[in-house]
Amino acid sequence: MKKVFLLAALLLIPLFSWSQFYVGGSVGNSFINTDLDDISGDSFKFDGNSFGWKVFAGTGIKFMGIEGSYRSLGKIKTNSGGEAYSVVNSGGDIALKGNINLGPVVAFAKGGVFFSTEKIKNLDLKTNSTNFLWGLGAGLDLGGLGVRLEYESLGKGLSMLTLGAAIQL
Repeated sequence: MKKVFLLAALLLIPLFSWSQFYVGGSVGNSFINTDLDDISGDSFKFDGNSFGWKVFAGTGIKFMGIEGSYRSLGKIKTNSGGEAYSVVNSGGDIALKGNINLGPVVAFAKGGVFFSTEKIKNLDLKTNSTNFLWGLGAGLDLGGLGVRLEYESLGKGLSMLTLGAAIQL
């Protein structure tokens, strides 16, 4: 499935080659509410929030575009059987993005795929998953600089609320 979405992204890039390209970054809060199992079948419940960040790049035409990012959702700790464990979530995504421009105010929605890596420290356990991503956001277009606030649901009990900025190239 990962290959299908990457191929679709590569095929869509020429459609947007004459459009504007942007790069940016966001910081905010990640929310993690997930259960992970280790090889022996033990279940670890991680529920909390942490500092998260992402870097992103995208391109688009007037009402639609494509955006990719790499993000870290931070580290969440839990106790199980008297021992402390922590999970670190990170990964990349690719999404189609729809925009509505109302003067300097921009509203957007996006949907795509998040390729997640979860690592449980103390167990050397690493899991990879592919999840549906959706997000909603709004921002201000200040010429070559954009500021935006967005919420993204990353599947498997993962989400982020971030504030960021982008530079149009």
